[in-house]
Amino acid sequence: MYTKNEKAIIWIDMFDFLTTKKQQEILDSFSEPGDIFDEFSSNFSILQNIITKEQFDKMCYALDEQYLMSYIINLDSQKIKIITYMSENYPQQFLNYPENPLILYCRGDLSLLNSVCVAVVGTRKPTIYGKQVTEKLSKELAASGVTIVSGLAEGIDSIAHTSALAVGGKTIAVMGSGFNDIYPKRNFELEKQIEKTGLVISEYAPNVGPASWHYPVRNRIIAGLSKAVLITEASLKSGTMHTRDYALDYGIDIFAVPGEITSFASSGTNNIIKSCQSAMVTSAEDILKGLNVLNQYKPVVKNLQLSLEEQAIFNVIDGETHFDEIQLQTKIDTKTLLTLLTTMELNGIIKKMNGNYYCKN
Repeated sequence: MYTKNEKAIIWIDMFDFLTTKKQQEILDSFSEPGDIFDEFSSNFSILQNIITKEQFDKMCYALDEQYLMSYIINLDSQKIKIITYMSENYPQQFLNYPENPLILYCRGDLSLLNSVCVAVVGTRKPTIYGKQVTEKLSKELAASGVTIVSGLAEGIDSIAHTSALAVGGKTIAVMGSGFNDIYPKRNFELEKQIEKTGLVISEYAPNVGPASWHYPVRNRIIAGLSKAVLITEASLKSGTMHTRDYALDYGIDIFAVPGEITSFASSGTNNIIKSCQSAMVTSAEDILKGLNVLNQYKPVVKNLQLSLEEQAIFNVIDGETHFDEIQLQTKIDTKTLLTLLTTMELNGIIKKMNGNYYCKN
């Protein structure tokens, strides 16, 4: 099931007092990771600059293959698969990047790790514009066979994942916590949906809870998995900028959606474009061309017969149009207009947005 080297890496990750850096330093102290099982307990003189004597003793006590196998079997019973940097299906591009994850805990379709991926990231508090743009671009990319990678956070991340699933596409969620503590909790059901047809991964063991410092570090995996990073809406101080920084360091193409210059939510994306750190995106084709992927998205058009009044309303709506403007131009009384707008929304023809604005679906 796992090679001796893979087992050694899994064993190293069982100790919560070891940082990723210390894990790597311990592994580098041996010719091969698997040598740990034979040589670890007699090499405190080499390891004492990495771990304390108390930590060393704890690790020696747990240096038991049966104990390790029971741990692996327990994870397997939870449908959690483990990939290490020495596994065959480990994303090979990670090996070219500094601080690559030593281990990934996974649920879902492992083949997606080596598919054509595009990261879609942005603010946790998107505007109506940000939501619409993210949904549109994510659907088109996913329907064209691109795997959407994001971080399962609220806002842009959730919209990206949901949009990919809506068109039967594939998506990867990279978490900043273990599988036994999904965060945010409101995305628990979304995470379960992604597991069914996509992939959920974390470098954190199942019982590790969320922590603020996990997320900037987590973003290196989101960037590293992807052929391109798309930022749909983000402020200057958004955590998304960590993903941008990793993409720049890794030489990964960055794409950003322009927004209103007066919008705080678009200050980050506009600045990225202004500073020439990314290409400006106005359509999915801008990204798909660089990936040599054909846009195969076909929006579902409902064949509904509109009444004369409904058609008049539809013709008036241009972008985000306020109720008062619609009434002013159609001259339909308030009660009738509300009824018609509700009917058109239920039929998927239009969408109602915040502030009593409407837009075409």
